[in-house]
Amino acid sequence: MKHKPMIKIITVLSAAAMLTGAVSVSASAAVIDDDQAAAMLDLSETETASDALPSAYSSLDAGVVTPAKHQKYNDCWAYASISVLESKLLKAGMITDMSAADFSELHFNLWATTRSNGKGWIRKKYESGYCSMAPGYLSSWQGGVLESDAADLSPEADITGDMVPTDRAKYGVTAMRYVSRDDTDEVKRAIMENGSIAVGYSHLSQYMNNQTSYYLPPSYSGQNNGHVVAVVGWDDNYDRKNFKNKPEKNGAWLMKSSWGDGNPLNGFYWVSYEDQFFLESKKYKPTFTIEKFEEITDRKKLVQNEIFGATYHFTTETAGELTVLNRLNFDSGFFVLDKVIFETKTAGAEYELYLVPEADGAPDADTANWKYIGGGTTDYEGYICADIDNIEIPDSTMSVAVKLKKSGDDGINLGVDEWLENSNGTMVFIPESEFGMSYIYSDGKMTDLMQWYKDTYDNDLGGTLVIKALTLSPENGDVDLNASVNINDVTLIQQNLAELAELSDNQLKLADFNGDGTIDITDATAIQIKIAS
Repeated sequence: MKHKPMIKIITVLSAAAMLTGAVSVSASAAVIDDDQAAAMLDLSETETASDALPSAYSSLDAGVVTPAKHQKYNDCWAYASISVLESKLLKAGMITDMSAADFSELHFNLWATTRSNGKGWIRKKYESGYCSMAPGYLSSWQGGVLESDAADLSPEADITGDMVPTDRAKYGVTAMRYVSRDDTDEVKRAIMENGSIAVGYSHLSQYMNNQTSYYLPPSYSGQNNGHVVAVVGWDDNYDRKNFKNKPEKNGAWLMKSSWGDGNPLNGFYWVSYEDQFFLESKKYKPTFTIEKFEEITDRKKLVQNEIFGATYHFTTETAGELTVLNRLNFDSGFFVLDKVIFETKTAGAEYELYLVPEADGAPDADTANWKYIGGGTTDYEGYICADIDNIEIPDSTMSVAVKLKKSGDDGINLGVDEWLENSNGTMVFIPESEFGMSYIYSDGKMTDLMQWYKDTYDNDLGGTLVIKALTLSPENGDVDLNASVNINDVTLIQQNLAELAELSDNQLKLADFNGDGTIDITDATAIQIKIAS
């Protein structure tokens, strides 16, 4: 399934790199470069900060890092990513007992296997994976799942990815930041604020010294062997003499691996700031930290058309403007729009968000009918979470539009869930995309993304844009839809009775607090009693 040469102003850029190799990016194909792909990991292997940052810091010492575990398969990516989630929850105080911050790597591994329809990530549980698996898994609220809630999952089970239960997830990630050594201060702040970051790099046992320090010189040009770890600290003064091959300067990152706790640092070790691939943003990507998350409750529902996250990016060839939409089917019981989540590698862009009604079975191309719901700036590359001012969703099928604008020479992009293949033509990821999910808007015209792929590449697999909506089911009595029952709801009922405020059908149902089919002062009184109790 080869890409054809570009014929329109939008192209596609790679966003997924193989943990045991790299993605070869070209103008004509989404190809994993087998020549750079490394062998499976042998599980028996064991700059000066700014004034605002300390010269050394450790989230391990701060008590927000769980102990090192021992991976069973080639799933270091699962262990590192789950550790990043655990540290974020500990850092945020959501979980205070270290023993309770134990999430299942096996759940993630099994979820990331080929689905029964032959789509998704084309891999078996003992095979290696990709750095972009975790952002998709976490941002789609498919995980994390506590070990205690995944106890019935057998590591020997012969199941497909879609057979893994996803209704057990406790926390859903809403924002993730991509970081790299292009800005080491940003990396350090991410560790301090969020507990850790997930980083992929090339690990070769001959460059490890005393099982505690690692440095692959930039001059190395041989076979690479991918590994992913959780970075939990740094030391600008870590002595260069501790490394087998001496870097030019002192300084190292502290990381937690997934090869057990048998080394002198209980499963942790140091990697030089000057390591060839560590925090390098091209080969092993993305390197991410978790910025925001939500506790999943029965009053929250994430509406999305894909669950695997961004494997590629749509981008304009030059800076300017890009408008894309996801057509979403909303549950009638979850009619309040609380957040919009989208993925982009365009930092510093201005964005506008819109709710778009239907017109003849597709998003309305007349922008006069679009409802503006929020905007802001993409402060970083990654998964952006925009808070919405609790807007009521008027129809069951509507589209969420993201308009990105930026001046300069570089193009603008938004993440897309698109296929990947090896250089030999073997598929390694197949999206579950369909017509009617995603659209591109340009010059007054609405184009189905699947049709765009067909026209551009003569490709029937297509892709789905990474735009999600977090919706809420309001509590009875929450008449103003602000996710809280308070005196403002009482006032709104009174105003409605005095014909000073008009309520929607959904608000009227919430205002009928006692459920007798009539809205009167007894409902307002009952809410006041609830507030006072």
